[in-house]
Amino acid sequence: MSSPDTQFLEVVQSSVASVSALDDKSHQKRDLNRVFTGLLFALFIVTLLIAIVAGTKVYSALTTMRDISDDSRLAVNLLANYIRADDAVGAIGEGEGPEGRALVLTERFATGEFETRIYQYEGNIVQEYSLADAPYDPTKATVIVASELFDFTIDDGVVTVETDDGSAVVALRTEAGGEAHAS
Repeated sequence: MSSPDTQFLEVVQSSVASVSALDDKSHQKRDLNRVFTGLLFALFIVTLLIAIVAGTKVYSALTTMRDISDDSRLAVNLLANYIRADDAVGAIGEGEGPEGRALVLTERFATGEFETRIYQYEGNIVQEYSLADAPYDPTKATVIVASELFDFTIDDGVVTVETDDGSAVVALRTEAGGEAHAS
């Protein structure tokens, strides 16, 4: 038989052993929870980075498409604005440029008549500002936009301009704004 002191020591040792076993299990569980939390955090970060990269690529593609669309409309809208700005009786007409027809926008001042001539030259649509009776001089012209196509019609107060980038239709505010003009 054991003495009471021995029994007490056995009970203490068995308690310490069971606490140690429980402590090892709780340490393992805590370590497993930490690993799971770390993996979950890493998965969140990777998902977030993928979303950022995908969003950046989509935004870049949309911006590029918008810029292309804006550039293509810019030239046609610029031509339409030239016509609207010079809309007056007899101010919109047609002339003969170096490579075909020219859209002629005439401005009348006390000092004389001036023309903005818009025509195609060497694969570009150009604009030339000069005196009404001056000959066409493409070296003085400014390039508006690169375009192989430049055509226009003036019909019943409506001017339609066509380029590679599209077409614009401008209704003249003046009744006789589209009278023919030859230069």
